[in-house]
Amino acid sequence: MKVLVLKLNVLLFIILFSSISLANEKIVYVDMNFLINNSKAGISINKKMENLVNKNNQEYEKIEKKLLKEEEDILKKKNVTDPQKFNEEVTNFREKIKKFRVERGNEIEKIKKKNIDAKNELVKIITKILAEYSAKNEISLVLNKDGIILGKKNIDISKKILEILNKEVKNIKLN
Repeated sequence: MKVLVLKLNVLLFIILFSSISLANEKIVYVDMNFLINNSKAGISINKKMENLVNKNNQEYEKIEKKLLKEEEDILKKKNVTDPQKFNEEVTNFREKIKKFRVERGNEIEKIKKKNIDAKNELVKIITKILAEYSAKNEISLVLNKDGIILGKKNIDISKKILEILNKEVKNIKLN
């Protein structure tokens, strides 16, 4: 019986001690997606990316129209030209199409990489701001909102960080 009482006292002490020590720790969370999408720098990145994609699409649409016209011209020659010469033209045309698809795929990958690089740069800046903010406000732990199921609104520092971010960074260059 004494052993059971002693074990219960030790368990109670551990529970109380751990809850008291945790109560002194300041924990907050931040919505990184909100910061990336709503900051001036994030909006700037998104606009630049949209313009880049639109410009790229316009260029490749022009090339596609030229290729369609060329295809029509080749098909018109089918009955008039020598079959061997026609087959050569078709083979050359297929090579152009293949080259066009590869170039377009490469260009799309370059655009994606620019977007990722710019947003990674923004995340680095946000992380630096969070580190400074947490040191200044004696915050022990900053969590990303994506990993939180439930949390009080008063420990969400996203809007405060957004204000600081907007003051410090207005624009991120695309490389």
